[in-house]
Amino acid sequence: MRLLSLTAVVVAIFLVSCNPISERKQPPPSLELLASIDLNLNGEQLANAYCASCHVKPEPEILDKNTWKEKVLPDMRMRIGLYLPEDFGNSLPEDLGVPLGVYSKRALIRREDWDKIQAYYMENAPDSPLPQAKKVIPKVGIPGFQVSQPDFKRTRSNLSIMLKIHPESGDVWLGDRLKMIYILDSKKGFQIKDSISTDVAPVDIRWNDDATFDLLTMGRMDPSNDSLGNISKFWKEGQVWESEELLSKLIRPVNLAVADWNGDGQLDRVVSQFGDHLGKLSIYLSGATTPTEVILRAQPGARRAIAIDFDKDGDLDVLGLMAQAQEGVYVWLNEGGNKYKEKVLLRFQPAFGSSDFRFEDVNKDGYKDIVVVNGDNADLSQVLKNFHGVHVFLNNGENEFEESWFYPMHGASGIEIADFDGDGDQDFFVLSFFPDDSQVPKQNLIYFRQSEKGEFEPFVMSENFEGNWLTMTSGDADLDGDIDLLVGSFEFDDLYKGATKSWRPFIYLENRRN
Repeated sequence: MRLLSLTAVVVAIFLVSCNPISERKQPPPSLELLASIDLNLNGEQLANAYCASCHVKPEPEILDKNTWKEKVLPDMRMRIGLYLPEDFGNSLPEDLGVPLGVYSKRALIRREDWDKIQAYYMENAPDSPLPQAKKVIPKVGIPGFQVSQPDFKRTRSNLSIMLKIHPESGDVWLGDRLKMIYILDSKKGFQIKDSISTDVAPVDIRWNDDATFDLLTMGRMDPSNDSLGNISKFWKEGQVWESEELLSKLIRPVNLAVADWNGDGQLDRVVSQFGDHLGKLSIYLSGATTPTEVILRAQPGARRAIAIDFDKDGDLDVLGLMAQAQEGVYVWLNEGGNKYKEKVLLRFQPAFGSSDFRFEDVNKDGYKDIVVVNGDNADLSQVLKNFHGVHVFLNNGENEFEESWFYPMHGASGIEIADFDGDGDQDFFVLSFFPDDSQVPKQNLIYFRQSEKGEFEPFVMSENFEGNWLTMTSGDADLDGDIDLLVGSFEFDDLYKGATKSWRPFIYLENRRN
């Protein structure tokens, strides 16, 4: 039995080491199984086996030597329970609020095997972060748009975390970290029409047909496992805003999707609970006194979900982007009876930094494609990454996706897709929250205009507005029939030092096509 078990593990390790994820016929061996056997493997083989047991194996060249040595490898080592003398005297994960179970209490790797893995990464990683691939440098000036930055003539911190354009009125709804929502009249120079105080930071909103709206609040914005987020329904009685809590104890939620997933005529909610070490993606079904939760994925990193009949069988499925370790684009196929089957469409390595995605027909072939931006740079490896940017994965007609275009962009964090220039194809706006400030021209907001040939031409603003762009929305703000853009600023200095200057929470890109 021992020989049979060992043979099975060796075969599994061989498959993990040699085959790409799409071709694997069996799951990788568990950490517990690997730890129980004396493996006679080299560093690369051990990395293939151990890393693939949790996520896509990261290649050494994605990070520089120092980042591997000082940040990423020590954390990975402690996650699999191997503590060394140099760790003593430092704060342990549980001392920093990490939930029990995230870091193993017992060593799941032998010291000599870990040393081989570390040597493999140190020998093959570059001395410094690799540069971006050659790319088309953006032209200065965004064609077809008039760019401005409204000044509200008051002192307030620029900490915008939510921007939405009302689809009927064109009013701008601005939410900030200071627990306020401002309703702005875009036809009157963004005059403040109304304001709403919230218990915690507002992050997403869905308007209802009965003059009410559902508001998703994040709880704690900084990385956290706290379940302080909620969804509340708001309505106005006279001059007073009233609210009723619909869902509570959400783990740092960041996105809300609303649709009827079970076909009972009532709107349900999918909440992306990003969290930190804990998190999940869940459907909350309406119809009962307490909504029924159906957990689609009990992992942190849920970033955005979309309601769509992906398999064309007549009911709604869920398409979603997951960040954190098990990064990728997934679909949960509705099988009826509140049961969903998970399918992986795209998988990325754990330092990929998935930030946002859209599902649109980019090349006008009748099939929707996946567009992903990656640039989250707030975790262990806070260095410039040449794989950050905009990725287009084309649909081959069978809901299989292959990358067809990539534009390097440091810190790419959000995307809006629409036919901004009115020529019948899809254009992109992409913002960066973690740009390389040394680049000329500045590339913290890029407009990618698609040509008739399907090529994307990049443009950046000629205006040098002060701001650190975090959130973005598109819509017809001035009700003239074309698509405008608003980009919200979140400035770290305001967060830590308080308000010291005029409140300029966003820039407005007015589409002048009509």
